[in-house]
Amino acid sequence: MAGAPPSPPQVSGHPPALALALLLLAATGSGNAEPLPAGPGAEPTPPEAPPPQPALVQLEPGWGTLQQTLGLPAWVDLDLEILAEPMVNPVGGLVREASWIQQTTLALTLRAPTGESAGQEWKRWAMHLAVAGYNGDPSYAQRVGAALPLQEVANPVGFWLTRASLERRSADGRWSLEAGLVGMAPDLFSAPVEGFYVHDALNGAPVLFTIPNFPVFPVAAPGARLVLRPTPATTLRLASFNLAATDEVAKLLGTASGLPPGRGWTHQLQWSYAAPWLNRRLGEPIAACRHAGGLRARGRTCGRPVMVERQLPGGLLQLAAYAGTGPNRGLYGSATVPVALPWGLDHRLWAATAAGFDTAANPTPSYIGGGLVSQGVLPGRPLDLLILGVARTGFSPISQPGLSHEGVVELGYQMRINQSFNLQPSLQWILNPGAAGRVPGLFAAGLQLGFSF
Repeated sequence: MAGAPPSPPQVSGHPPALALALLLLAATGSGNAEPLPAGPGAEPTPPEAPPPQPALVQLEPGWGTLQQTLGLPAWVDLDLEILAEPMVNPVGGLVREASWIQQTTLALTLRAPTGESAGQEWKRWAMHLAVAGYNGDPSYAQRVGAALPLQEVANPVGFWLTRASLERRSADGRWSLEAGLVGMAPDLFSAPVEGFYVHDALNGAPVLFTIPNFPVFPVAAPGARLVLRPTPATTLRLASFNLAATDEVAKLLGTASGLPPGRGWTHQLQWSYAAPWLNRRLGEPIAACRHAGGLRARGRTCGRPVMVERQLPGGLLQLAAYAGTGPNRGLYGSATVPVALPWGLDHRLWAATAAGFDTAANPTPSYIGGGLVSQGVLPGRPLDLLILGVARTGFSPISQPGLSHEGVVELGYQMRINQSFNLQPSLQWILNPGAAGRVPGLFAAGLQLGFSF
């Protein structure tokens, strides 16, 4: 019997069709290669559209400025600010009554025109002029039994010349010098975050606002301030003020300031450091997520991302010292630190302390304070601020015999209506009012209204 026909040879491994596909893929390159050009008449592939940018939530425009209303040129800055602080103490104190105090500030700055005809040297100069007027009841704190003002604008009624000076800046912005009638506010012995508070012990310049003749707003004095910026994060401020002239300056516009006769000079030095490790990403808006109840901090997943404009200052470290006739010497330090919390969008924790070494010249030689300011705590109000602060001020046994200390706890909520208007209800609990242990604890409620034009 004849043998069976031989079997066709077998191909081991892949089937023929798969082997052919592998050969074609190897010939054309990897799967990540550029696609082959389209043939004649083929539709071009449209480029991918960039992802949409999240919407930015920011303050609504205000009511305009005086500069816009009057049609002033760009080299003229004219600003009007009104700060009103009605207050009532329903519990505690010597008496129970209400008070109103208001501060109106008009500030003018003239700079060189920016046209090509203006010389480079002329562009570095500026002239400043500011006047503050007060009306209302500046003695409310004393009547209810507190030793320190419950309202930051509690100053003698009348008009104060708060600034009249010339300023020159360097071409590279590394230094500036201002001379004339100047004051400490808002840069010396005060952290920017303290400006959100109402009580005077929390609103900057601790232990210095009680020193007679010290140029704490609205008091101004003949003097000069030199600002040095050796690095983008570091600022040095040096200032000298003639305290012997503060009362005469205060009387220029007819105000009975109540300042005693002063003498000598005060010299001040402050170092400020906006540490980069404290300010990572603070130059950018806040990444948030929109949901049914409002906005919250953005997590790992977010279906409707948005960006929110920051309302809080950055992180800052400060050390300062003053020395003057008397002698009158002291130290000051503060720290403002961004912190992450499980509520709200942005937060700043701050603390400040000060010590006066010459208790005969300083009525309040010891101070410690601190607090927390949070943005976007309430749903649907991402630009509002929740404000909490505590402070304790100690009194001199020499110039204030019989007084020990007075404390304050302040809780406030600032509603940012628009760029021209803020509304801030606040509550204050005054501990040991009058610092003598004879006045019961004082509870006060206030409403701060801030307008700017």
